Amino acid sequence: MTASANDVPPYYPNRHPKDASHIKLSYVTHFYCNQKDINSVISLLREYETYDPRLLDIMEFIIVDDGSPIEYEIPKFDLNLRWLKINEDIPWNQAGARNLGVTYARSDKVLITDLDHLFYEDTLWYMANHKPLGRKFYKIYRDFVGYCAEERVYKGPLNLFYILSGKKKTIYKGHTNTFFISRARYMRLFGYDEEFAGHYGSEDFRFVKFQKAHGSIQGYLPIKYLCKERSSKKGDQQFVDRDLSYHSLDRDLSYNTPVDARKKRENREFGAEYGHSRIFLNFTWKILYENMRKNIPQPEQKRWWYYLWYVRWIFGYR
Repeated sequence: MTASANDVPPYYPNRHPKDASHIKLSYVTHFYCNQKDINSVISLLREYETYDPRLLDIMEFIIVDDGSPIEYEIPKFDLNLRWLKINEDIPWNQAGARNLGVTYARSDKVLITDLDHLFYEDTLWYMANHKPLGRKFYKIYRDFVGYCAEERVYKGPLNLFYILSGKKKTIYKGHTNTFFISRARYMRLFGYDEEFAGHYGSEDFRFVKFQKAHGSIQGYLPIKYLCKERSSKKGDQQFVDRDLSYHSLDRDLSYNTPVDARKKRENREFGAEYGHSRIFLNFTWKILYENMRKNIPQPEQKRWWYYLWYVRWIFGYR
């Protein structure tokens, strides 16, 4: 059963039109384009529009334009979607773009990823229905489809699962900067450190190290829930033209490598409060586009949940 946000459904009386309590997963990605167009973003969202409507009803997409200097129009999408744009053109500001995206997330379960990855429908279903994450955060295995080079394929015991099941797939390790994480935990530890913004690299590595130093537990989603890199071959489905709809920034680690080394030393020598600058949303931004799908799923009754408060009081969400 579904209802329009403008109706007053009998199972959910007096619902505010902007109520988003039915959102179970927030998908955050970002882009910077100083080339020709943003087709890489549009094609990704069009692909997700083809997924199960029941899934699309309970998840949202947050797109962050990291200060692209080009002009473009945003078409209409039948998705729960917020499209934000950072006003300042700060080189390599993915730390800030991710912080902004997570700030706008309306679910505690957040998927943070780069634009050149696509997640299968069953993987998104699994994340949307996952129990509270607490201090755990996850990476996602990838299968060998599309862009990845042969030498990057992980040919280890992970593939035994597919050999035994008769599936002809080759999987390899997850991307270093793709995470399924609790929004509360992300904010508790100050998100990405924006001191790295302005220069390439190290913000993802330091993010993981800082989380682990504070007791966060990193793992992988079950091996059957995968994502893939989008293709760089023309004519392929989900082709990403990195020459026309990407960026041309230089990947030079010489500035941020010593910054990362200093933060590592601070955290080890001075303890929990050190190793992160606390620089957060160090820019201005605007909302370019907002849309909410009309269908609102009927909430599942869980009348027992409230009365188990004492269990949560004792054990919490782990």
